[in-house]
Amino acid sequence: MTTATATATAKPGCRSQCGNLTVSYPFGIDIGTGCCSHSYCEINCTALYDPPKAFISTSNLEVVDISDTQVRIKNFIAFGRYSDTSSVIGRKPMRYQLADSPYTFSNVANKFTVVGCNNFALIQGSDNLNFTSRCAALCSRKENVMGGDCSGAGCCQTPIPKGLKYIHASLTNPNNHANVWSFNPRSYAFLGAQEQFHFRGGSNFSDRTFINGTAYSVPVMLDWVIGNRTCNEARKDLSKYACKENSNCYDSDNGPGYRCQCSQGFKGNPYLSPGCQGLFPNIQKHI
Repeated sequence: MTTATATATAKPGCRSQCGNLTVSYPFGIDIGTGCCSHSYCEINCTALYDPPKAFISTSNLEVVDISDTQVRIKNFIAFGRYSDTSSVIGRKPMRYQLADSPYTFSNVANKFTVVGCNNFALIQGSDNLNFTSRCAALCSRKENVMGGDCSGAGCCQTPIPKGLKYIHASLTNPNNHANVWSFNPRSYAFLGAQEQFHFRGGSNFSDRTFINGTAYSVPVMLDWVIGNRTCNEARKDLSKYACKENSNCYDSDNGPGYRCQCSQGFKGNPYLSPGCQGLFPNIQKHI
């Protein structure tokens, strides 16, 4: 987890480090080791990379950070590349599937972003939540595109709704950039942390490192929870209730499920026995 939860720990006997990522219970490193609370909280740590990289369970979603409330994953960028003869050199959509998992796209931290001139992107969601939105980034001259806000001139942003677990996005462009190819041979669309993306105007259009750079610098923010019940419902079965001693339970505001947090004046891992411990010793014995 992040430095804000430095006192949190892995399950006894389990690893807590995968490359640069610190992993604390209810998450656990390695599949099938019993180090996590559920298979979807398993972190597959692969040494095929140097340093090792972490992935959610058996998926291709690379984990770059875990906090008390969110998991940050490497971004996938939808893109289109065009030639000076208005033909498509390459085009790739973006797709995420989080169904039947404790993860939900954060509607607060993420925004869907389109970068380029005369680009139209369609983003769709399903899994019991029908959602369709469009975003258009328009411009005809590089000089007219200013960095900063994504207000529609070369960059467009749109929010996503609560409870979204599936996203598919694709790009289209009239005439395949025929009128803007000289300064904008590429177009991009992605979902990611809105506070981490800084639009640099026309310089983004010809940046050959945009995809690789954005994949890590603008992660996708996933809200994570325990189970699919409310706190009151979960307390009815204490054998499965995740919050340990001296901790409080909080319902998720982005779909079903709950999370635990140490009560005020206590610290530790609220998911592991013996629960959270007092911050201050009994000062009477020191007087």
